Amino acid sequence: MMVRYRLMRSQDVPGVFKVDQACFLHNWTQDSYHAEIKNCLSNYIVAEADGEIIGFGGFWQVIDEAHITNIAVLEAYRQIGVGQSIMNAMLALAQEKGCVGMTLEVRGDNQPALNFYLKNKFTREGRRKDYYGLGMDAIIMWRYGLE
Repeated sequence: MMVRYRLMRSQDVPGVFKVDQACFLHNWTQDSYHAEIKNCLSNYIVAEADGEIIGFGGFWQVIDEAHITNIAVLEAYRQIGVGQSIMNAMLALAQEKGCVGMTLEVRGDNQPALNFYLKNKFTREGRRKDYYGLGMDAIIMWRYGLE
């Protein structure tokens, strides 16, 4: 299986939305992803295998910081490097665009995601109480330096 990584295009939205629906409890809408295509701050990478979107990741560039909005990979394609390749592509794109740091919020109880970000040189920098709903805090993570 060959996986291709590239920038998201408008025709990718249905596939990205399908991955979102499969991976997240608090899903974005298809309209949200269509809006991201038009958002000048938005940068999304898709992972595609055999013409199907199997994962994606996005960030907003705010001055010289990249704020990750979401990263998702279909369960059948996890643990084989797809998520890491998406992250690598996002880091390279953010650096190319002049970003010097990257940040995100992740559910405090999402240990696989926390481990993934820690492995990618992110550090825990704070907490947003009830960010994902009552009793569901977010951990704020930062990575300074994208090289």
